Amino acid sequence: MPPKGANLLEYSEEGRNILSKFTNAPLEGFATHAVDVSISEFMKDSTTTVEKGRDYLLWHLINVEGVLEDSAENAIIDGGYDEGIDAYLLDSEEKKIRLFQSKFGSSHSIGEVDQFVQDVIRLKEKEQSKLKRNELQYLWKILNDKKMKLELVYITDQFVDDYQNDKVRVMGRQQVYETLWERIKKPAKGQNASLRILKQPLEHKNCKVCVVSAFDLAELVEKNEHYIFESNIRKHLGGKGSINKKISKTLEEDPRNFFEWNNGITITVDDISIKNNELFLKGAQIVNGAQTSKSILDKKKKANNVDAEVLVTIIKTKDEEHQRKITKYRNSQNAVKGKDYVSLQDYFISIHHMLARFNYCFEHQQGLWLNLAPSEKINFQGDETFNKYLPDVKDRSRIKDDSAIASFVSYFIQKPNEVYGGISKYLPNGSKYETVFNDELECDYRYFLFPHLIREFAKHQLGYDRKNNQNKNKRYAQSLFVAVTARVIHKNILCKNDDFKNDIVELEKIIQNFGLSEKILRVTDRVITKFLEDSAVESKIEESNTAHNFFSNNVYSNEMLKIIDRKISQESEEIKFIKKTIFGI
Repeated sequence: MPPKGANLLEYSEEGRNILSKFTNAPLEGFATHAVDVSISEFMKDSTTTVEKGRDYLLWHLINVEGVLEDSAENAIIDGGYDEGIDAYLLDSEEKKIRLFQSKFGSSHSIGEVDQFVQDVIRLKEKEQSKLKRNELQYLWKILNDKKMKLELVYITDQFVDDYQNDKVRVMGRQQVYETLWERIKKPAKGQNASLRILKQPLEHKNCKVCVVSAFDLAELVEKNEHYIFESNIRKHLGGKGSINKKISKTLEEDPRNFFEWNNGITITVDDISIKNNELFLKGAQIVNGAQTSKSILDKKKKANNVDAEVLVTIIKTKDEEHQRKITKYRNSQNAVKGKDYVSLQDYFISIHHMLARFNYCFEHQQGLWLNLAPSEKINFQGDETFNKYLPDVKDRSRIKDDSAIASFVSYFIQKPNEVYGGISKYLPNGSKYETVFNDELECDYRYFLFPHLIREFAKHQLGYDRKNNQNKNKRYAQSLFVAVTARVIHKNILCKNDDFKNDIVELEKIIQNFGLSEKILRVTDRVITKFLEDSAVESKIEESNTAHNFFSNNVYSNEMLKIIDRKISQESEEIKFIKKTIFGI
């Protein structure tokens, strides 16, 4: 999802009043109630203890771990011979795997946490050939990869006191409340910090320009890292960018020239005071120079010494809008492009406002929908035509940003396999983000709304969801459905082979005609159904060990696309009829 920048509540007097009440008391009022309501709504159809346990795990993966629903479905492996592992999430790019154990209701006890740790140890030590499930054999191989970082997460719906165990992250109900609230509140509000300076600062209006020891700057960052970067456009890029490498090289080889060669740091504050050679900062946020700051911190951690000086500009801001403008205009290095201002809402807040005209809430800030008052939610009733694609539930007008981006990537970029592997690569700072969200991408709500409508129709009308027990693989195929629908429409009906975004006007005509659109979506459904039943595809899924591996690595390979196109060609008569209808619109 986009970075956790300004909350929409901050854009109105009423919203700011609401936030101010909860800044120092995050676990009161709607913060906990909204989470409880979300869980209850998600699990309303669960009847047995087993169903409730599975659905709570699914809710957690989607809402706390930030996984798309079909990917979350795919991640769950609980059942017979599961070796104590209920789900796993693999990030191949980051070389990281998260293992989950979930205990619902009375099945939870503190002893189960320790048991989970022991289960993982035993799994790693077992002989691979003795594991009775293919996905567990695959998991064993990953766990024994020395380069793979491992994180254990124990989940329960029960309240758990602070449990100290450096081997596992325990997520009880209280920890969930805290995690979700931390994502939506303004993290720097009310935070105090101090920074030593080498000389008296140059002061001008509301600014102080200072010379600071790199070591002291690293101390500031290290002590306050949990909040100090939150409003920055571009967080530290892990040393991968050319700018980061140059900063690190200068610190290593020419530290005495660092002050002259580096642009320095910009920090905004709510208030500032000075005593002797020490600044006292309230609500400090680094809005420019995150890369410099983190590179300096990395150097300090490695050598416990940084012999350099840094230019630091500290600006006392009037309000949130003032801070956002400073952040925007101060950032120019590392090829920052227009869409990199997503944390400042520049791109996605525009999409939010466009969709609001159709009475949809595009949730560009995590927690936005959950924290809207009922009186505000009722304003989002959707559009009469577009609502035909959506289920008749009270939150159907909510469009989650990560799901919408996944649908956009699947439809227009034609990369459903990469979405299955994790949407994070297409979120800001992700490895594929700038390949999509660059200056050439127009700000057009239709890019996100139309694929979202297609995904929701497939999910709720055609059985591409967790309730489908007849064709289990369909529940994992939402993103595939979106991608194949685009292939049917643009390549076979409109007969275009270039950028599908160029056909947005024609696509809009199709979407506006629900009867015609439904025919196309049912064609796609038949194509996907036949594809998943094809013997070559079934063999490929079996060869991949797990459905997750198939959908994230092989589902849109050239070999599979040939099969998909063959299944589409079998619908040629229906497609000819649809083409005649479209040309008559």
